[in-house]
Amino acid sequence: MKKIIGLFALMTALTIATVGCSEKGAEYKAGTYTGSAQGFGGEIVVNVTVDESKITEITAEAEKETPDIGGKAIAELTEKMISSNTAEVDAVSGATYSSNAFISAVKSALASAKGEQGETVTDKKVKDGKYVVEVPGHEGMISVSTLFVNEEIRSVEVLSQDETQGIGTFATARMPGKIVEAQSVAVDSVAGATVTSNAVKQAVTKAIENAGGDVAKYSTKPEQKIIKKEVEENVQVAIMGAGTSGLLAAARLLDMGVTDVILFEKQDIPGGSMPTTYGGIVLSDSEIFNNWGLGSPIYSTWDNLGEAFLKMAGDNPNINKDLPFTKSVFTKIGELYDWMANIGVGFTTLGSRSAYAYPYFAPGCYQGGTGFAMEFFVKRIEAKGGRIIYGTPVTDLKKDETGRIVGLVAEGKDGKVWNVNADAVLIASGSFAKNQELVEKYYPEWADNYFNAPVSLTGDGMLLAMEYGAGIEGMGGHVPGFLASYDSHFELAFMHQTTPGIIVNVNGDQFGNIMKDNHSTMAKAKADPANGDTFYFIFDDAAAAMTCNNESYGFDAYKAIFEKGEAKKYDSLEACAKELNLPNLVNTVNKNNELSLANEKDEWGRDKLPYIEHSTGIWAIRVDPNVYLTTGGLKIDTSAHVLTEEGKIIPGLYAAGDVCGSVEQKDGRTYAYGFDSAMAFGAIAADTMKAEIK
Repeated sequence: MKKIIGLFALMTALTIATVGCSEKGAEYKAGTYTGSAQGFGGEIVVNVTVDESKITEITAEAEKETPDIGGKAIAELTEKMISSNTAEVDAVSGATYSSNAFISAVKSALASAKGEQGETVTDKKVKDGKYVVEVPGHEGMISVSTLFVNEEIRSVEVLSQDETQGIGTFATARMPGKIVEAQSVAVDSVAGATVTSNAVKQAVTKAIENAGGDVAKYSTKPEQKIIKKEVEENVQVAIMGAGTSGLLAAARLLDMGVTDVILFEKQDIPGGSMPTTYGGIVLSDSEIFNNWGLGSPIYSTWDNLGEAFLKMAGDNPNINKDLPFTKSVFTKIGELYDWMANIGVGFTTLGSRSAYAYPYFAPGCYQGGTGFAMEFFVKRIEAKGGRIIYGTPVTDLKKDETGRIVGLVAEGKDGKVWNVNADAVLIASGSFAKNQELVEKYYPEWADNYFNAPVSLTGDGMLLAMEYGAGIEGMGGHVPGFLASYDSHFELAFMHQTTPGIIVNVNGDQFGNIMKDNHSTMAKAKADPANGDTFYFIFDDAAAAMTCNNESYGFDAYKAIFEKGEAKKYDSLEACAKELNLPNLVNTVNKNNELSLANEKDEWGRDKLPYIEHSTGIWAIRVDPNVYLTTGGLKIDTSAHVLTEEGKIIPGLYAAGDVCGSVEQKDGRTYAYGFDSAMAFGAIAADTMKAEIK
């Protein structure tokens, strides 16, 4: 990754000599001009140098764009613009957001450079009226209305959106007010919902342009006054992180009568990874199965489930046949389901989706159920007297003379420093997937890869615990992956089930058995150099219709790939193979179809192969197997106590969720049910702390 970042820094600061080609009629005032626009990850700022007739240099500051996608696109566009002496160039395929933002920023700078011709940029005024702009968000298109009155941004309103419930929805609710208050699009994004925040800013920026205004007038960074203030608190439980484990622990503690609970969240919003999960719960020993009355599925008791897990493990010599951590999860999760259903959390009707008998958070799989549940827990915690302090990372722990952890220190973006004394401290701060240094140290084989995870996952909690004697385990183990779109990293983890089709590599060949082991197959495919780090999902018209409205799983989340133009249709299979440079694609599809018609298995043991009808054209979307989790973490016992390297309990310190790594891995198994584990160990930690605090 260091090589890529270094290359990106070089590319964005690159000066490319002009070849003397001049845009007809271009007349500039010589100098360097600045323009900016909202990219995929954040603001892109460009400095464009011109002489009287041509562009001579373009540099860009775009450190928040993905280096190997947005960074490369910016370098390519820079060269094209200078050689052709115009900003009227096509976006780079696979980097649409970054490309369009860079092009817009350069156009803005060139408009300033032409300021001596007629109306200057600074004389431009927005015309009164309401301007509706549609822009691509993370999940789909976002429609935004901006009203201008007397050159004032009178209102900004998000008219429609399909953003992730509990992440993007926070941004669509908050960004309009921030822009109106500041009269500027240069306001800070909602930390934790950057892509959606930037989309709203992009929409207002476009509205200013459509109204005939100068974007620069509305791009002043609001002044922030930070007043340092120290506060001291005495609480029963302090929690680092308001993600799945932190929220479940707090809600359970408050229900059990522990009334003084405080959570610190480094982002501006709660939830961590929770709203992004699929929302199914594999549970056992719950009243739900007894009440269902339709037989006993494999998930109904721990005895059945545990036996199935051991069977799947085969002759793995590392397996702990007692499965202590796995058992802790799946004997707790049934109890949690009954509790959640009783307090008002919604679930889909049991067995109503696909062949699975376990419930999904309502309204269903990838339909925002986990986001709704997360918001429910936040409201319940606050209603019962718990506090969640946002934008305030924990910076230190407190230890007394006996070695017991007795509190924490946190410092907010607002300048407030919290000195908290607590009977118990829970670390629930997530993995270290976004800490490049730690990934290079513990997972060097993945150091050059993009981790599809919240940017907040930088291992802060693990590092703090280690400073106070905590041990770590599971480093360098299996890293799971899922399918995502290449352009925007939009999650497509279930696409192999919702969309009958095939995934091919750089040569147009298939690989592995994703139906048998999704996470593992995706990770292996990404790591295998034979695949050329280039992947496409190939499907037909019928599959496209299923993608937009899948009956088996009851969700339409993947329709965004068509709305955003990431999925493209080609006139023929041959045309697709030629344009995408997939030499073996035609043979691959034809072979697949032959096996499908013969009802035979392929070389990876897959049966019921999809028949891909390409007589009316073929669909393709460039995809990318994204790794998303570091499965090593803090050593804990099955009661959520944090342990030293020698296995001794650190009194007063507890941990739950991905900061502990993969729970299954602690039993010698391969990671599978991170969401269930995070919920269960949040509740287990609550039980343990309730029993042990004063």
